[in-house]
Amino acid sequence: MKAIRVLIVWGSETNCTKNVITEISDGWKADGKIKVVKVIEGDAISGEFDQINSSNYDALIVATSSYGDGDPPAGFGKFLYKLYEASKDGEEPFAGMQHAVLGLGSTTYETYQNVPRLVDKLIGEAGSKRCLKRVEVDEIDDDNEETIKKWSDEVVKAIGEVPGATPVCDWTEPADEIYDKVLGEDGFEVAQGMAAESSNVKLAIVVAALGAGYFYYKKYIK
Repeated sequence: MKAIRVLIVWGSETNCTKNVITEISDGWKADGKIKVVKVIEGDAISGEFDQINSSNYDALIVATSSYGDGDPPAGFGKFLYKLYEASKDGEEPFAGMQHAVLGLGSTTYETYQNVPRLVDKLIGEAGSKRCLKRVEVDEIDDDNEETIKKWSDEVVKAIGEVPGATPVCDWTEPADEIYDKVLGEDGFEVAQGMAAESSNVKLAIVVAALGAGYFYYKKYIK
């Protein structure tokens, strides 16, 4: 029987998610039921995004958190940008693949699951079939280890079965509140970049004005 080829992509601001998915992937490799081809950070795989297709992989597994106001964690924005682009053109580059998403974070932050939800939604829109309902882990819960272990086992079982004609569920399960992001190729939100640039310009103008005023004062008044 042909081994199920799996690509694992992670996004992690504090390395917590990275550590979780690394431990999971090590277990999958040792178990041998699926073939973990690559475990890689989002931005790193964005450079070879066109290689993510059914010719090279059978399943795409993503584990990520969110950062700030529901933004992608450091090292993940370029991948999220690529997902947005892949979901727009209608070509469905992920057709023939399956996917599952693990979201980690804390309900201390209202938007802690924004990026996992966006990822799940966009991958599906790019043609992949959801083989397992997304699991959203809240770090303040006491049973996280059990929840993650269960998800890990269910992923192996789900991608080992013959894919159904339709996803097992919609991306809106278990929750559907999202905050869309408008990202540039660099992975940063365009609006934020424009605002930052505008602020820098304004600051430069103020500094220049203060400098000119000081020069005038020194030369003509003092």
